[in-house]
Amino acid sequence: MKKIIVLLTLCISSISIFAQPDSLLKKFKYRIDHFQAINFNIGAGGQYSQMEYVAATHKNSAASGGFNGTYYFTKSTDKIQLSTTSYLYSAFNRSKSNDQTNIGTGRYFSSSPGFSILNKWFTKKMFTELGADVSGNFYFNKDVFQGAPAASKNNNTGYSSTLTFGIGTGRLENVTNMQNAIWLYKALVKEQRLTGTLSANDLLELGQSITKGNNTRVLDARKRTQFLLTTVDNYLQQKGLISKTDIAYFSNLNDILFYAINNTRFAGTEKFVRLTPSASGSNYNQYQSNGIDKTKHNFTTQTALLSAGFKKYKPANLIHQNNYGVAINLSYTAANLTDRSFANNVVVNELKAKTDIRKAGGNLFYQHAIYPNTRTDINFGLQTELGYQDIDNQNFYATANAYCNVNYFISYRTRLTVGAGATYQKNTYTLNNAIEMVPNSFLLSANAGLQISL
Repeated sequence: MKKIIVLLTLCISSISIFAQPDSLLKKFKYRIDHFQAINFNIGAGGQYSQMEYVAATHKNSAASGGFNGTYYFTKSTDKIQLSTTSYLYSAFNRSKSNDQTNIGTGRYFSSSPGFSILNKWFTKKMFTELGADVSGNFYFNKDVFQGAPAASKNNNTGYSSTLTFGIGTGRLENVTNMQNAIWLYKALVKEQRLTGTLSANDLLELGQSITKGNNTRVLDARKRTQFLLTTVDNYLQQKGLISKTDIAYFSNLNDILFYAINNTRFAGTEKFVRLTPSASGSNYNQYQSNGIDKTKHNFTTQTALLSAGFKKYKPANLIHQNNYGVAINLSYTAANLTDRSFANNVVVNELKAKTDIRKAGGNLFYQHAIYPNTRTDINFGLQTELGYQDIDNQNFYATANAYCNVNYFISYRTRLTVGAGATYQKNTYTLNNAIEMVPNSFLLSANAGLQISL
């Protein structure tokens, strides 16, 4: 009987200790004055091959390279929530082949710039938001063979732009750092490195110290490691919360601050009304090898979307999270397609088509996420959309997607990934280079693999 009483006492104590930290996920406020980061990636390569055949010797050579750059800025205060990203991706390739009967050369270049910004201004009762997302793409390739009459080449340009105007109530907070603060608290309790139980305010400040460490720009990676460890350690030391600093203490700091790699976790409720106008277009030109014939393809869309709904991200506790939401959507799209074929710069064939699409529907999503530790996450989700449209007498449309993803930590160098899903779609259309109806379908999929870093 005494053992049972002792066991019950320990259980109740554990619940009382950790029930409060778990509830702090709903109260944490992610606040940073500003953070910016710049990433560059430059690379180049080449290859050469020579193969001996009975008829001839075949030689191939190629050179390629690329440049990628990204700039990111974010700010989160009581009155403003701002994030902006700009990027440029580019690549080139040049190749040459020679089989003694024909010499061919090829050139390829592509570039994709983009910029996005979303800013929310908060008052005590509501928020207003304004955002923009602009992107473009361009590619060019040309192939020349001495045995052919002339060169053949293609080029494609495209753009996409979207504006966002919205009003609403509520706020979604990034609580990932608070989650890691609770994991750190539990690890230090287990190792008996704390002088006592941390109060709710202590834990919230611990989460803010992790946020400060993660969002202070330090260029030297070694200095950044020192800065983050020092920032969190200084907070715990100044508060007199640590009873002993040894290898076990710093191992827990290092493990959670640098190896907690779960997906971003949010908490809060947002109710919104948004107007989202957008425009996109693509232009494709193809020049035939005889130097005379060519084709031009142009496709543009203009869309206005009005949506109203809510999203709720609710941490049930440290390990379980439920996310769900629903929205009602009204949209109008005007699409224009033009195809032309030329011979000696004279139009020999022309096709023009204009389509207007009006849609009214609703979508909902639900997700249950499980975080058994700082490096493993499991997600179950469902996303559906159902509505009415007035295109090609296909009045009702529907989509549904159910999925399960597992990212399981085996070791610091090995992870197991498992995924499974089911997708259903009926009477849906794509707006890529033309308006195309997607075949009605039901698809089951599954995958599994190991990620090993040597």
